[in-house]
Amino acid sequence: MIWTSHHLSPPLAQKLRNDIQTLDKAYWRDRSRFNPNLGLDNTAGQYYSCGKVSCPEHLSNMISLIAPEYTGRELDDWVINWTPEGGYMPPHIDNEGYLEFTVLSLQSGSGSFIWYHNNDTSKPEHIADKAGQIIHIDDITQIHAVAPATMDRYVIIFLYR
Repeated sequence: MIWTSHHLSPPLAQKLRNDIQTLDKAYWRDRSRFNPNLGLDNTAGQYYSCGKVSCPEHLSNMISLIAPEYTGRELDDWVINWTPEGGYMPPHIDNEGYLEFTVLSLQSGSGSFIWYHNNDTSKPEHIADKAGQIIHIDDITQIHAVAPATMDRYVIIFLYR
């Protein structure tokens, strides 16, 4: 099942986005080259990640404090994804070994998360980015994608076991 909910106030999401934007480029890994999450068509897309382990401590602590909590699930890890304007993620199934994930949008109007009814890529459903909104996916086999970003797009992906 996929559902959305308001999680952070838009001003708090914007503050977090501003803090993340100040990270030196050395913190970001190009996911088309490092640990690519290949799409169904074997393409890598265009986006960058900064994981919990490599994130500066003050930012890491702040992100860990705002992680959504779910009964029966334990937060295993999180990662910040930065998709530059025009960047995207092709339709794919995650292969990271967790059971569920949540996407926290840090801005509005930057693009959309796409999921596919019954994993049929001819039936896309777009969920527009809204600052502070979470999208929760409880089926790790769900095919999903990110539409080309209309501006720099920052999201935090929380991973659960």
